[in-house]
Amino acid sequence: MTAVLDPEAPAPDRKAARAWPGRLLLAVAVLWTLYVAARAGLSGRWWAWNGLGLTPPVAHLLVPLALLVPAALLGRGRRGRRVTVGVVLASLVLGSWQTGLYPQALLRGARDVPAGALRVVSWNTFFWDQDNDRDAFYAYLKDRAADVYLLQEYQNARGDEPVPVDDLARLRAAFPGYHVATEGEFLTLSRYPIVSTRALRPGGLAPPDTSWADYWNVRVLRTDVDVDGRTLSLYNTHLPDLLNVDRNPLTAAYHRSVRQLAQRRALHFRALREDLDANPHPVVLGGDLNVLPGTGDLRWFDGLRDAAALAGPLHPATFPAGGPALWRLDWAFVSPGVDLHRQDVDAPPAGLSTHALIDLRLSLPAAARSGPPTEKDRP
Repeated sequence: MTAVLDPEAPAPDRKAARAWPGRLLLAVAVLWTLYVAARAGLSGRWWAWNGLGLTPPVAHLLVPLALLVPAALLGRGRRGRRVTVGVVLASLVLGSWQTGLYPQALLRGARDVPAGALRVVSWNTFFWDQDNDRDAFYAYLKDRAADVYLLQEYQNARGDEPVPVDDLARLRAAFPGYHVATEGEFLTLSRYPIVSTRALRPGGLAPPDTSWADYWNVRVLRTDVDVDGRTLSLYNTHLPDLLNVDRNPLTAAYHRSVRQLAQRRALHFRALREDLDANPHPVVLGGDLNVLPGTGDLRWFDGLRDAAALAGPLHPATFPAGGPALWRLDWAFVSPGVDLHRQDVDAPPAGLSTHALIDLRLSLPAAARSGPPTEKDRP
């Protein structure tokens, strides 16, 4: 039998050469989809993922969009293209709540802030005014003209060690009439009288690995203030880091550190959750939470409402403040009944901090609740 060859048919090696880009693209799409699915299921629930799931959240939108056009063009045959496009779309759906974006911000428009609304700002000052122009630092704070300041990292550093500072004399001169609460690295300033303060110190923590014990033990400072006869609870918060960026991820010491940080984070989360559940007052919680959008850690804030989702910008990322902000590490939450009018994210002047400042405008409910939150209070 004599074989008849079609001179128009591509040679086998040419067919393989044409197929490999589509196969490579499919492999990339599958790996990305598996990563997105793993992040959705494991982040905030398995300690090892804290060192893996640090991709900028907006990548969960940008990567599928970048893959979509070549997926439609390079798939091997019609069926191959359908498979590749389907995988890319699956990653887009899985990652849709992990992007850190709030599309509703494009629709709601500007909201009026009524007269008498409270202005609350939250800011990780990044070692206070160390290595900064002190006058510029204080000028930035005073220009916020806030009723309440929730400030983290009221501290300096000596080598690798955090050390406390005492700047109360200058603070009282710069903010006359304000009431002050401070514990550990936290500083809360309030125009309204402070009714009580409570630093949350969970049990079971490992011995401090810093000479300043309260830096290790205190990651939440609750301050209750009297706002025209109503009590408002302010939670000034800075939770432990997800990982130590100074350690080599290829070493066992790095992974031990990630696990220890996760255990420590869990204890602080539980202490915060227990205090919130027992609190009958309206709540504003703000700070550097070291929590990323779409992660399991957000379950600890159930019953509170994300200020950015209510009245914030499209992309409320706060870190790093000195360049394109890619990560949202700083958050603000309010309890049901608190009327949030606006949340802004303000990048400080260069050099003052690596974190942007969160600026809230809000009004309190007509009357505080008379008991602890119930399931009906939870969104």
